[in-house]
Amino acid sequence: MSQYIEFFAAPSDAAAAAVRTRGPATRYAVVDASNVYFDADDAVIAWRNLLTGRAGPPLSERDDPRMVADFVNDGSAVFALPDELVTGLIKASLHQLRDVAEAWVPAVVADGTEIDVDAAVVLMSRIAELARAAAGTRDRLYCWVAC
Repeated sequence: MSQYIEFFAAPSDAAAAAVRTRGPATRYAVVDASNVYFDADDAVIAWRNLLTGRAGPPLSERDDPRMVADFVNDGSAVFALPDELVTGLIKASLHQLRDVAEAWVPAVVADGTEIDVDAAVVLMSRIAELARAAAGTRDRLYCWVAC
């Protein structure tokens, strides 16, 4: 589980990877999920599956989180969000995001995360807003994590 989690949009993998040591907040607008303590890569996969209604292996590598800056000793890393998730977030209604939160929260709470459905809906809504803002630009969505 990560203590620091920030979602952000950046123009390239190289630009996103450049924030690994200090985080993206000084360069980009972020959706801050710090101090919630969850596995961001697992959450991204769960959200993708819940939004698309499918489970199982990804259809392609573009459907899985992709590391752009691998984990280092301080526990920091940056990964790109799967295209399928980003598309799902762009299209998702608030009702759909609530459904995803209601399905996701019990699983992460069982793993020791302290988050309620309303907070999860707010988090996913902000990430969806970030995805909508990046749509039509060269920006992609990324997640920075650190221990």
